[in-house]
Amino acid sequence: MRVSLATLYARHSARLAARVAERLDETGADPIADVDDVTQDVWVLAAQLLAMPAPENAWAVLTALLDQVLAAMESGSDREVPSGMELPAARGLPPKPMTALPSPAVELVSAAAA
Repeated sequence: MRVSLATLYARHSARLAARVAERLDETGADPIADVDDVTQDVWVLAAQLLAMPAPENAWAVLTALLDQVLAAMESGSDREVPSGMELPAARGLPPKPMTALPSPAVELVSAAAA
């Protein structure tokens, strides 16, 4: 018996998100920042299957798709980023240091000394 993508999602979405977070943590990636993107990529691949797997094989198929997504991430294949959105790698970067502005008090002291 085949199932629909909606049924697969209802049964396995929380479990898949947890597994993605575990796998990202194992690879050293940031599980909090990337779990939604990776989980979405797995569901996109599942939607592109020619036929949905039988219920007893669904988890094995989803974990195999997760392996494909993680392998693509490790190989460094570029992800498409819609115009106007920041690149995923830029999300985890620390902010740039601010340059110090001259203090008005320093300028007053300098002017009074002159």
